[in-house]
Amino acid sequence: MNGPKNIQTCLLLCALALFLQPLHLQAQQNPNASRPNTPAAPDPQHDFDFEIGTWHTHLKRLQHPLTGSTTWLEYDGTSTIRKIWNGRANLVELEVDGPTGHIEGLSLRLYNPQSHQWSLNFANSAQGTMSIPTIGEFKNGRGEFYDQEPFNNRTILVRNVFEDITANSYRFEQAFSGDGGKTWEVNWIAVDTRIPNAQSSQKEEDQSAAPPSAENPSPPAHNDRQQLGEAWWTGPMLANNASTLPRGHFLVEPYLYDEISPHTNGFGSLTYIEYGLANRFTIGLIPIFGYNKVSDGLSSSGVGLGDVTVLAQYRLTQFHERHKLPTISFMLQETFPSGKYDQLGARPSNGLGAGSYTTTLALNSQTYFWMPTRRILRMRLNATQSLSTYASVAGVSVYNTPTEFQGHAKPGASTFVDAAWEYSLTRNWVLALDATYRYTANTRITGNDPAQSPPNTQRNSGSSNAIGFAPALEYNWKPTIGVLVGTRIIALGHNTPTTITPAVAINYVH
Repeated sequence: MNGPKNIQTCLLLCALALFLQPLHLQAQQNPNASRPNTPAAPDPQHDFDFEIGTWHTHLKRLQHPLTGSTTWLEYDGTSTIRKIWNGRANLVELEVDGPTGHIEGLSLRLYNPQSHQWSLNFANSAQGTMSIPTIGEFKNGRGEFYDQEPFNNRTILVRNVFEDITANSYRFEQAFSGDGGKTWEVNWIAVDTRIPNAQSSQKEEDQSAAPPSAENPSPPAHNDRQQLGEAWWTGPMLANNASTLPRGHFLVEPYLYDEISPHTNGFGSLTYIEYGLANRFTIGLIPIFGYNKVSDGLSSSGVGLGDVTVLAQYRLTQFHERHKLPTISFMLQETFPSGKYDQLGARPSNGLGAGSYTTTLALNSQTYFWMPTRRILRMRLNATQSLSTYASVAGVSVYNTPTEFQGHAKPGASTFVDAAWEYSLTRNWVLALDATYRYTANTRITGNDPAQSPPNTQRNSGSSNAIGFAPALEYNWKPTIGVLVGTRIIALGHNTPTTITPAVAINYVH
């Protein structure tokens, strides 16, 4: 009963198979017919094309990897990447400077067409040999490269990563693993931002190999703009630095000066001693010593201690060349009345302090400009406000009180604004200029003087203001040490004596 039906079913299946067979053969002969819009896979030999050009590099380096150290060193400079073999290789030149010195590095990247992977080979100028290459590739816009090498008498794993890649920025980090890859410690972080004026430099170099023609005109001149790492600074004579020290590093900057005014030479030393408590936070101490030589009276009996200041500075922002945001920091200073200021007897010249506690709030900023000469002009703009407490005064004092006086002095609040410029003539030589304005409110002296009738007395100094200038010349042996020679001149103002103050300073960072 079921035979004819089974035969019919079999015939139908055979007919269907014969009908579909040409379509199957056609699909085999044209395998792309069913997916005409599938994009071609990216060519790995062009993985590093995004990086060709010149970049500003902000580098952080862990000082002692795999030791538990948390001390990071910061540097700024440039990275220049040049294409070789039409993109199948490239050469990186790194040059950065920081408070601890100068780093020059070279990296050769080579593409292997058999494995479709890259090898990264690094050398620095201090050693002059290539490191063990890290091998890897890019996937989904992220590059990872690995190797195994000796470090501190043991074998570790090394990982290099390129990430956060855009047309004008990317991030590179290196990490070590001492436990076979279970945990990783990052020890090198570089954030690069493209320098716009140098974006076409690689194209210009590629064109320079061909002779000029209508299709290939003479290439423009190579970008010779001074880079940040090519300029070393000591700092202007007066304006505080808006940057903070890297954690664990210190700065020592002693000044020697002679404040010359009518009938008096005020010889003194002022020393900045600062320490990086954290990468954004610096603390410091400013001791002052002085000696007054007087032409119409008795000079100081000896070198004496002036008022001592402690400071704390917190950095809010950091300058990056592409974004143009200045470095900005907030500073708090407290000055203690350690210098002698009253009971001076026959030697008013022994007075080297104010007798009051003074709190100073400051907002410091620093930025960079490239001049038409293609050299760097660094500018600082700082504003401070100082408030002082009452000072108890007895006898002859710096407030011009008489021998029998007993009372108080209240120094007036003071506002100080300093604009400073430094022009980098060469990597070592810098011209500097400060322009300052100071306003000081009235200082009031109240008390009792038995020599007067009535004995109660009150005197006011009146407010004062002063405009000053401080030209200077800097010479820097290296990024961490330099010398400054300059003169502060105060010749304009109200209720302020004219003074000329030559000074010399040495700046050392370790």
